[in-house]
Amino acid sequence: MTMTTTSGLVLDVTETAPETAAEQRGRLANSGDLYRRWERQQWAVAQVDPARDAPTWAALSPFSRDQMLGSLGELEVGEVTVTHTLGALIDAPPTEDDRIFLCTQLADEARHVRFFQTYLEEGCRTGLDAVEEGADYAEVFTPELTRATDAVRADHQDRESWYRALVYYHLITEGVLAATALRTTRFLARRLKLEALEEGLTNVTRDESRHVSFGLRAAQDGVAGGFGQVIGDAHFESLGVAAWVLIGPSRHNPVPALPMALRSRAAQLYGSVEIARERLVKQLRLVGLPELSEKAGAAWDLAVETALDAYAERWDAPHPIRAAAA
Repeated sequence: MTMTTTSGLVLDVTETAPETAAEQRGRLANSGDLYRRWERQQWAVAQVDPARDAPTWAALSPFSRDQMLGSLGELEVGEVTVTHTLGALIDAPPTEDDRIFLCTQLADEARHVRFFQTYLEEGCRTGLDAVEEGADYAEVFTPELTRATDAVRADHQDRESWYRALVYYHLITEGVLAATALRTTRFLARRLKLEALEEGLTNVTRDESRHVSFGLRAAQDGVAGGFGQVIGDAHFESLGVAAWVLIGPSRHNPVPALPMALRSRAAQLYGSVEIARERLVKQLRLVGLPELSEKAGAAWDLAVETALDAYAERWDAPHPIRAAAA
């Protein structure tokens, strides 16, 4: 499919932002529903066999390898972080059904870490240090997520801290950043014929759908229970760091010399920005805060421009998005 952005770029994307199954049915699944879905949707890293992509990976151009390694590095770092921080939410959830589902999510997150690390080592023949160093998620978002979840550990009775951490974890990290990165990386894997990677990413995306569904339902319950202000504030607090991670000012994004290649690359990158914006705004409507949607969209746009400015200052050159628009 194609879509035209507010900057006039035509996006050459082949799929829209993935909705969760609960969204598609017009309702938000509860923790019991999601636990039963987890039992039906198991998979194993060994069955994917990342090593079978090694010959295809070796034949890729240096540009394609660098592009994919950047995406995989951010995903791997993100999965390690969420595995380390989820325990705080498990310790003090609103209900016992929530606790049981969150325990299944912790198992999922550990499996995702194992998948990405195994793929990088066996499929890409790349050391983890090479992709983890300088990852924007680790430098910018990890400290914020850790701070939010540490507040829950400090006081298990503080329900406001739990809902604030839920937003950072399930709605922003999982629902915006991970969902967007997975969509983009799956598209690249399919285009580059990395079959094991596409299979593994499809499995990870299915897991993440359950996690996001949980976050939406829990946030909806929180809004109904009087925590709407906390949930809305957490959304706006996290916008700047989320946009920064998506643009990635610390990673050099070379501007292709050929105009057609530049437009294609910029469309891909801006497509991710637009999909993240769409998901962010939609979340607020789903959890019961539709009055904040327009303000959140404007705040996201400003945060993206700030990150693009930082990129230009860091590399003394425009980001491909701005180079194409110019």
